[in-house]
Amino acid sequence: MKGLSRRRIVAVSLVLLVIWACTALFALAVGSVRIPPRTLIRLVAERVSGRSPLEEPFATILFSIRLPRVCLGSLVGAALAMAGAAFQSLLRNPLADPFVLGVSTGASFGTILYSLLTASWGAAEAAAGLAYGRPVAAFAGAALVVAAVYFLSGSGRGTADSSQRLLLSGIVLASFLSSINVILLTSTSQADLRGIFYWLIGDLSRPVDASIYVVTLLVLAGFLLLYPFSRSLNLIATGEEDAAILGIEVPRVKAGVYLVASLITGAVVSVSGPVAYIGLICPHLGRMMFGSDNRILFPAVFVFGAIFTLLADTLARTLLSPAELPVGVITALVGAPLFVYLVRRGSGQ
Repeated sequence: MKGLSRRRIVAVSLVLLVIWACTALFALAVGSVRIPPRTLIRLVAERVSGRSPLEEPFATILFSIRLPRVCLGSLVGAALAMAGAAFQSLLRNPLADPFVLGVSTGASFGTILYSLLTASWGAAEAAAGLAYGRPVAAFAGAALVVAAVYFLSGSGRGTADSSQRLLLSGIVLASFLSSINVILLTSTSQADLRGIFYWLIGDLSRPVDASIYVVTLLVLAGFLLLYPFSRSLNLIATGEEDAAILGIEVPRVKAGVYLVASLITGAVVSVSGPVAYIGLICPHLGRMMFGSDNRILFPAVFVFGAIFTLLADTLARTLLSPAELPVGVITALVGAPLFVYLVRRGSGQ
């Protein structure tokens, strides 16, 4: 930990930001309708300079469809990757992520319940105008799942056994809530059913609304709140008792990380659905490339999560073009084998 310099942290973050910008431009250009690079650069330059681009089909596709989707994908990937890194560091288990722990499913449960209740009370239009309604409901669902998992696992004392109990409790509770979500969705209209089930898999194609501004603020605030815990989590990784001896308030750190990671997970799930395994894949690859020091891992994974999600969503949009797949299908196809590999490697050790 002592050998890590602030210059290296900044350098890694800047390099990843450049890669993210290139990935975003690639995602903006590629799709069922390809936008030529020169046209893309011209349209972006005109928009940045304040001049309205000419009314042409490319401008409509770029700024009304693809740009919001690229921004949403970046936000979702960054938040879930950051939450996954925080959970894995806290539990000292590379299998922990918001999806596996049931946090994403709890957030989707809160979102679905909020939507159904506002519809049944005849307040759907008012709720749609309430930008923070769905993120708050999703966070409440995520926080309740974290509390339930922590209770069912026996309020783990930091041992490896308690970490495994947390994971198993999360998997069981996620399966239970997934069934509840399906039961709740049977009361929706048939016309909305396909879109909702796509959302349950993890989908970025749904139009964004005013809640995206609240979600963006929550994710950025979550990063700023989680990063100061990076040094404490480094010490907790050596053992909770040793960290306490060194002056770390372990219960406060655990409560803060659980709360903030659940907050940003709930925020993005409310708009994208529970996209699987981003919080598992990105931290694992981040540790392979940059090491396990959270001071560099957290900012690196935050940007890397956005890059990975943009690439996955671009593949989902183009693989069966003009038809589209939910992005959760692609992340699950990548993440599930990695999960099995980590389980087998852990059992071998």
